[in-house]
Amino acid sequence: MASSHFLCHSPIFHPVPNIIENRSLSSFRSHGSSFFDSKSRNQRTPFVRLMVSARKQVEIVYNPDERINKLADEVDKEAAPVSRLTLFSPCKINVFLRITNKREDGFHDLASLFHVISLGDVIKFSLSPSKAQDRLSTNVPGVPLDDRNLIIKALNLYRKKTGSNNFFWIHLDKKVPTGAGLGGGSSNAATALWAANQFNDFLATEKELQEWSSEIGSDVPFFFSQGAAYCTGRGEVVQNIPPPLPLDLPMVLIKPQQACSTAEVYKRLQLDRTSKADPVTLLEKISRNGISQDVCINDLEPPAFEVLPSLKRLKQRVLVASRGQYGAVFMSGSGSTIVGIGSPDPPQFVYDDDEYKDVFLSEANFLTREENNWYTEPASRSACGSSSHFSQSIE
Repeated sequence: MASSHFLCHSPIFHPVPNIIENRSLSSFRSHGSSFFDSKSRNQRTPFVRLMVSARKQVEIVYNPDERINKLADEVDKEAAPVSRLTLFSPCKINVFLRITNKREDGFHDLASLFHVISLGDVIKFSLSPSKAQDRLSTNVPGVPLDDRNLIIKALNLYRKKTGSNNFFWIHLDKKVPTGAGLGGGSSNAATALWAANQFNDFLATEKELQEWSSEIGSDVPFFFSQGAAYCTGRGEVVQNIPPPLPLDLPMVLIKPQQACSTAEVYKRLQLDRTSKADPVTLLEKISRNGISQDVCINDLEPPAFEVLPSLKRLKQRVLVASRGQYGAVFMSGSGSTIVGIGSPDPPQFVYDDDEYKDVFLSEANFLTREENNWYTEPASRSACGSSSHFSQSIE
């Protein structure tokens, strides 16, 4: 879905192979770490650092490809079967999310319709000549690059389970915002497990990867589904289902700059105030009748709105302004992304109101994958106003 009619106001930026010189600083508008055209909000100018002098401005661009290729070339000399791999790492939304019980271990049981969507990151893997450690880089500041990152956790887990001694150089091109309820980190972990298995000539089955992945996080096993699943337990019990909604059904994602702490949201959850709707009935209604506001229930919305009152106001404003534009408006996961299903266009107030000048915006649609293949990025996709054209590739 190609589109350039709206933009991302998030601290996400993407390296680009160009140099900007002699441009007036007034032609840009700063949002976090990105610059945007202040006259037209439908174009994005990504950058890494802008150096300003009296005579000119020069954009300094970091391009990881050269380092990736050098490392891979060293491995190529050893005739490795796969030396480089680029994978799409999509995120998810919860079409409905029921919290059904609090467990003795302190976690909560849930019942939810998870669905992969077309917004995602791109991860480049290269076999490293080193047999000592992985090296991770990213285009986003503040992302941990050590074993706090779920990508490194996943690679460590794979080596532990299989005895593999392969280490990697990884570059994460981050487009999915963090603290959004979209499962971006969980998807990265699942993608890393899949990649490691490719490099190791399929030492593990897909089912084994899914089972192991629950040790990383409750949402990770879902990404080993075919893209649509009814998830129970802590989320790690994954039941594949046929896609209940048209894959080309458009949606818009609106995430304010503030994030919701998942721990704080669950801390404020009151089970006696949750919906009483039967999740299986919700699933049947969606499969039979499609999207409607009454089936897109998220039991985490009330506590999330207590944590972040402005999020409740955002959802209400989207509902009022939509005038039937969206079949349903709801929060994904534990927040803070508000999803409008039925149109890729955000309501006009998001552009006009200064309160929302820093929100993240993206259109998306539902996505699935074929068995024994990983997710493929749509040929034309809009994420934060960009139109990168990556796809799964093996060299």
